[in-house]
Amino acid sequence: MFILLRYTLIFLLCMTVVMVFIVPVQKVLPHVRLPPSIQASGVDGTVLKGKVSELRVNGFPLRGVRYRYLPSCIPMLKVCYHIVYNRGEIRLAYDLLHGDSEASHSEIEYQVVELLRLLPVEAPANPSGSLQLRIDDLSMQADKMVSINGSLIWNGMGLNDTGIKIDIGDYKVDFRGDPQSYEFTFSDLNAELNVSGDGQITADGRYQVDVMIENDIGIEPNVKVVLKKVATPAGFNKYRIRQKGRLPSDVKRQLFR
Repeated sequence: MFILLRYTLIFLLCMTVVMVFIVPVQKVLPHVRLPPSIQASGVDGTVLKGKVSELRVNGFPLRGVRYRYLPSCIPMLKVCYHIVYNRGEIRLAYDLLHGDSEASHSEIEYQVVELLRLLPVEAPANPSGSLQLRIDDLSMQADKMVSINGSLIWNGMGLNDTGIKIDIGDYKVDFRGDPQSYEFTFSDLNAELNVSGDGQITADGRYQVDVMIENDIGIEPNVKVVLKKVATPAGFNKYRIRQKGRLPSDVKRQLFR
């Protein structure tokens, strides 16, 4: 009798797990507490896999989202998903014991002109190229960021204004952050200009940036025109951007929410 009861319980447990995974995700979503900054529309599929026509994170749109459950995380008592969207991908993990969330191997790329449309104010110039955001690791607890590190790459950085067309190559910003501050390191990749420097943003919104820009063989006249507007001459074919200030309160809230 005991053996029969034990196998009956095992069978019921297995059936419960199966039912959870095959139930339509539309039935599950109302019971999932998403952060206020995340909105999903056009959700279709099951808990195991499916698609979302649009996912908005802090107003930023991710379209053509497809997700897939990763059973390899079960031994670590985590719920993991691999998510692919039109411009990139991300891996998400939720720790069932501690309630921590993690993101890794995240990548997204947009044309700069597309991102400008999301700004609340009109940009003073028409930059060209694409921005590629890579997040190596992101840890969150109770919807609060604990740590983050990654990089932002501007491929084909330039300007496409009337009378001025500039393409000065690819540049990179490595970043790492925690609830107290963000640290930045600036560098050049396949670029016309040699760039090096660092920066910091603290939780009270204060920022500072110190970047050196130079080129031993010369700088194009159009590039010099732009550099003189944003940087200070620091020698022959050398410029320096050194700024301190305080971020707008809404930008600070996005970074340290």
